[in-house]
Amino acid sequence: MVIWVREKKMDAFLPLIPEDMKERVKSGEWFCLGALAETEEAASEESDEKTAAGVLLFSSEEGVSYGDERSTMIEIHWLYVAENHRMEGLANELMQELSEILEDNPAEGIICDIPLGSEYDLAEDFFASWGFSFEVTELLEMTINKEDCRREVSPENKEQALRLASGPDRPVDLISISDLSDEEFTKVIREMKAEEKSGYYDRLPENRDDYAGDMSYAVVHGGEVSSIALFERLSNGDLHMVMLGTLTPRGAKELLMLLRYCAGYYYLNYPEDACVRFSLGIERSRKLAVHLFPDKEPVRVRRGFFF
Repeated sequence: MVIWVREKKMDAFLPLIPEDMKERVKSGEWFCLGALAETEEAASEESDEKTAAGVLLFSSEEGVSYGDERSTMIEIHWLYVAENHRMEGLANELMQELSEILEDNPAEGIICDIPLGSEYDLAEDFFASWGFSFEVTELLEMTINKEDCRREVSPENKEQALRLASGPDRPVDLISISDLSDEEFTKVIREMKAEEKSGYYDRLPENRDDYAGDMSYAVVHGGEVSSIALFERLSNGDLHMVMLGTLTPRGAKELLMLLRYCAGYYYLNYPEDACVRFSLGIERSRKLAVHLFPDKEPVRVRRGFFF
């Protein structure tokens, strides 16, 4: 049995949802379908008692790239069935409900992103059985922690990053996005989206307050933003870098300065167990992240489409 998970029933399904996704569901930014199953006690006593056994989280996203087209799509963010209720068809029931939602929705199809790697092949096989076709994207994911900063940043880079992050030595042209006006911030976000052709940046919010102000910085020359790094703060305390982009030929040097500064600030100011996930949508940002963390292996993402 599949239901829409509303506020009154949310608590029962939250244990099935990752910490960094819970706030998006509770706020209503993402929608949640829940699968109910009989408890073991109910099965033995022939009662109709049900328990939360699976979830499917999704949202409606505009401007999703598909070839040369931009479309509104339903995006699947999380599909999970509790271990003791697997092989009961609950994942298929959740997908069936979502496919029926698509029929009455202005979205043109459904997308889901799955990292490359054999450990995720079963997920691709499941979605392929529903008619999803997959292609490898330009998006790479990388996650770092404090130990990575200690182990993998070369000594000279680490010293520079920590010196930059200490405050007095911060370059004068490096400013927090909190010091940009709403108009300036919106302008640079739209310019970055226009420069980045794959559509990776298209769905990023244009509201400055949606980003972590202490970690998100811009480089300004002549009153104009030339480069920017944007981070989201996740509900579990981790960080997610969603943009590292530039509008200038000096870009590589500026972006490396930005990334080093942010790495140093994170190292000095965030809890020991806080991690940072990088979403690296453009080639230049991927090269810089690998340069700064040479022993980390970014994971490429495959995207599935269903129409």
